[in-house]
Amino acid sequence: MRRFTDDQLIKGLCRSDPLIFQSIYRLHWRKLYHVAFHIIGDEADAEDILQDVFCSLWYRRKRLRINTALENYLVRAVKYTAFYYLKKQMRQNPAVPAVSEPASGNNVEDLLFQQDLESMLNALLETFPFKTRRIFSLSRFQGLSYPEIAEEMGVSVKTVEYHMSKVLRRLSLRRKTLIQR
Repeated sequence: MRRFTDDQLIKGLCRSDPLIFQSIYRLHWRKLYHVAFHIIGDEADAEDILQDVFCSLWYRRKRLRINTALENYLVRAVKYTAFYYLKKQMRQNPAVPAVSEPASGNNVEDLLFQQDLESMLNALLETFPFKTRRIFSLSRFQGLSYPEIAEEMGVSVKTVEYHMSKVLRRLSLRRKTLIQR
């Protein structure tokens, strides 16, 4: 396999070059998988996180502005995604006790990544109208059901569903296999 510089890889990715994307995947997947697995502790979930990161990379390829080493950028993206995944799991299953010691073992670093992740989520939410942000916040951060949100905001359940689907479509990535192995 030909060796590319980070600059060549990023420019090729921005040009939608599938061979460059495949090269990025082959160069970095193993390390990124280990990072995700170290945080999550589950092989299937680590693979899902990796797929989410690479899907996001491909979908955002034309808008990317990477000002650091590509590997550092990808490692950080995996960490953000893994911490977001853990946070989501804790919200969906409150019976699971909070982890007192993060898997990575570096509490300060974990806290910083969690804060960065929350900042990124908040920045994304700021792109939505107030009503959409409020509905999402009531659902995901306060745990209200759609009927409860509809009652509180004086709108129909269908309106709540519409606004939630807008946010979730932007937040979630379609799980398609981008690379043929």
